[in-house]
Parts: sequence; structure tokens; C-alpha cells
Amino acid sequence: MKKRAFDPAASRKVRSCRRAFLLLIAGAALAFGPDARAQPKAPSRVLLYTSVPQELATQFARAFEKKRPDIKVEIYRAGSTEVGAKLAAEREVGGIRADLLWLADAPIYYELRRRGELLAYVSPESKAIPADLKDPKGFFTAGRLINMIIAVNTELLPLAQAPRSWKEFPDFGKRAVMGNPLYSGSNFVTVAAFVHKDGWGWFERARAKGVAIVRGNSEAASALAGKEFAIAMTLDYIITGLIRKGAPLAIVWPAEGAISVPSPIAILKGTKNPEGAKAFVDYVLSREGQEFLVKQEVIPVRGDVAPPKGQPSAAQIKFLPIPYEWAAENASAIRERFEKIMLQ
Repeated sequence: MKKRAFDPAASRKVRSCRRAFLLLIAGAALAFGPDARAQPKAPSRVLLYTSVPQELATQFARAFEKKRPDIKVEIYRAGSTEVGAKLAAEREVGGIRADLLWLADAPIYYELRRRGELLAYVSPESKAIPADLKDPKGFFTAGRLINMIIAVNTELLPLAQAPRSWKEFPDFGKRAVMGNPLYSGSNFVTVAAFVHKDGWGWFERARAKGVAIVRGNSEAASALAGKEFAIAMTLDYIITGLIRKGAPLAIVWPAEGAISVPSPIAILKGTKNPEGAKAFVDYVLSREGQEFLVKQEVIPVRGDVAPPKGQPSAAQIKFLPIPYEWAAENASAIRERFEKIMLQ
């Protein structure tokens, strides 16, 4: 057998090829090996539809993400009625996109439950929530308690002369303002409670006296603080926040009772991230979540979390009954009648 002669150039070429091959293997190991698996995963995503004021909703979502950096919360914020219209439109073109719903329009949850569009979830945190603030099968649970009250600008109207009841409110005519139930869920709930109890007489009197209508509760509170009106029907936590900032406002808890709206949190059945959505619900109902809301002047739904300083607890509030299921069944008729009486 003939022995092959040693060729230095060929040997260098072989060594160069081996080195390139080893570098290729090393690169692949870096790209796909254990070090690559150690890289942090991109956070999953949940989409929240809410009527919670934008600033508060954003702050709350960021607090949750700080606790759960593996979940990112995206927010669509609008009035409850607009959110309801968005849900209806999405239902017609392929399905609801939201993972979570957090509105002031509590009756809408009854309609969604009837349609089978909510995911039942009994959060372990819901043990601390009173039975009358949650669905028994876990389709929704109150996430915050907001209260429709009478607010007064004390530079325009001494508190001693302010209305003490809902009955007296329309008598202040053009000095009084309220939000529009065609936009605001809490105003819709208020109208439903009034009408179910006493018919439409209160609104016919309010129109005759000249009570003004603005878009929502924030607009009513801002107009009150800006001295455009002496009294307003609006939400307690918005007024308390303005008082903390120095506005000359005061709250009257109406003699008949406030309209206490338990703004529910719920998961949509079509969610693509049920575990992320459940984690957000857990946070809303947790002590930590409720204490965060208390710092924003919101009355907590948990009995083991103290209310904002100077505010009553949920158990101490006198409130009017809210006919949730009746309001859900008659929502269109209620809005149409209100528009005819108050806006045309």
C-alpha cells in the first residue's frame, strides 16, 4: 500500500475547518442551550375593558404588574354604556376581545351571565367579600364600592341650606347637575333605582326645574368645583379626592340612602389567558388591591380593610335597593325614556 505524503497546506485547511465547526457548535449552544432558556419570557397579556377613571385604572394596572411582572394589563377605558356597545359590536364580528370587565353598570353583568359569556371563577380572596356583593357561582364579584351622593360647593351654597334628600335635589333647578345615564353606568343604575321605586316623576320635575345634564360623574364634579353649579349628583370618591386637593366641597349622604354601586370585576368566557385574568381578579379582591383603592378614596368591599379617613365603611352606608335584573331587562327602554324626558 502506497503511503500518502504529508501536505502542510492541506493539514492547515483541515484544522481551520475543524475550528469553524467547533465555533458553529458553540454558537448553537449559546442560542439554544440552557443559557437561552434562562432568558426571561415575554409577559403574557390581558385586555381589560373598564369604566374606572383612566388615571386610577392605569395606576392600578401598574401596581398589579409590579407584583406580577409576567402579566401585562392593556386597558380600554370608556363609559359603561360605550363599553356595552363595544361588547355588542364585537359579538357580531367574531367575538368579544376583552379578557376582563370592570364597570359601574352592574346590570350588564346579569345580561352577560344570561348569555353565557362570563367565566365562573371563585377567587380565594372572595371569602372576605360579603355575600351580597358577589355572584354565588363566581361569575362576578364587587371590586370596589362607589356611591352616588349629593355634593355641595360650600362657597356657593352653605351646607346648612343644601338638600338633605334626593327628593329635594330637583328643587335646586339650574344650580344642580348630574351625569348622563346614556354614557355613565353608575348614573344608569341610579336612574333605574329611582324609576323602579317611584316612576318617572323625579325626572319630569328635574327637567321642569332646569337640572343640567353633563357627560359623566367626573364632569359633574369638575363643574361643581369650578363653581358652575352649587350641587351635583356624583360619586363619593371623586368628590373626596377633590376635597383632599383643597376644593370647597362637601358630601351629603341622602336621607333615603345613597346609590351604592358594587362595580363588579368579571372574566369573559372567551379569554385566551384565563390564568392571567384570574390573577388580576385575585389582586383586585386582595387586601393589597383594596388598600391601593382606599388610597384613591374608594370604599373597599372587604370588611377587613378600613375605609378612607372620614368615610363610612360599606356596612355603615344606608343605601337604596338596586333592581339589577329588572334594570338589565329594561335597559334600552330606561335610556330611551330618560333621553326623551331630560335631553330632548
